[in-house]
Amino acid sequence: MTKLHTTIGLVSTALLVQACNAGPDTPRPVTQTPQTTGSPQAATSSTSSRDNEYVSMLQGLSQRNPKNEAQQAMGNGERNLMGYYTGRAGLKIPGLTADQQASQTCSLNTLDGLGDVIYGENHLKYRVAMRQFATRFNTAMLPTCL
Repeated sequence: MTKLHTTIGLVSTALLVQACNAGPDTPRPVTQTPQTTGSPQAATSSTSSRDNEYVSMLQGLSQRNPKNEAQQAMGNGERNLMGYYTGRAGLKIPGLTADQQASQTCSLNTLDGLGDVIYGENHLKYRVAMRQFATRFNTAMLPTCL
């Protein structure tokens, strides 16, 4: 009887652990402030400051041309693609299919500012613009990487 209780207990525990790990695969909502410990006022100020940094980064990015930059890189013999890590989802290389990603031979430049925390509206706008920029850059660079 003890063996049966032990087996049932182990199976129940395994099922509960599996249920906890198999939560819904939904995107996280965008939050204005990341979770922090300490003073809420300091967190808001820090978040606002971080978000404001992305205003100038977004302006600088809007002045750049991804296709021209890819052409210049190829002309200089540089063979790089742009990618970023997305936490549990792993590495993303915008503009490439999974097969292209697996067979490409270029080195990878990882992009900052595309992690799992969004500091505000300006940061979100920068993330969208940077992914679009990387998609266009990678698409132009792709012929030299396959």
